[in-house]
Amino acid sequence: MAKADGKRVRRTVEASRQAILEAAEAYLAAEGPNGVKVQKIAAELNMTDAAIHYHFGNREGLLEALLRFSGRRFADELQQIVAQRAADGLELAQVGELLTEFYAGRGTARLALWLVLTGWSPSGQGMLLPMAERVHAARVRRAEWAGQSAPELAESQKLVALVAAVTLTQALAGDANLRAVGLSETSPKDFLDWTIGRLDGRQA
Repeated sequence: MAKADGKRVRRTVEASRQAILEAAEAYLAAEGPNGVKVQKIAAELNMTDAAIHYHFGNREGLLEALLRFSGRRFADELQQIVAQRAADGLELAQVGELLTEFYAGRGTARLALWLVLTGWSPSGQGMLLPMAERVHAARVRRAEWAGQSAPELAESQKLVALVAAVTLTQALAGDANLRAVGLSETSPKDFLDWTIGRLDGRQA
């Protein structure tokens, strides 16, 4: 990560928190939770360690805030995607791409697991509900075209939950589960595509 020029920068409280979280998110994506160090972030932003502790209490507080920060950013991006696709809905394959980026591309899966193992428990809910609702809209439309009865919303929610579980596991373990059953030539993406095909009922 690039460091500033050594001069202290005057920021508002909110701007300081934002800068700290953005720097922490970059370290998380590049190095995982172990790369999110107060000292490194302070040096990059020309802050003192005490200034970061002032905003977040300690490193654990920073990591918890970081997970919420990344989650809100993802939720905002998801809302934009949902708004853009208000008429068409979302396909499970698109869900897989979005969640793979969230869990693996940003390092969020490792951070979430690290926090859970330290005893932290998330308090929010419903972050993926808009995604499930758009998937449901697409599935209802397909059923209508095929002259079939419409699926239940709960079924679409469970499908999204399954895709989330697969992408989360793959972000944490890579291809370890595949190799464990002898599928050494199957990539995580291939397995995700196969899983989504089975869930969509489009693949035998």
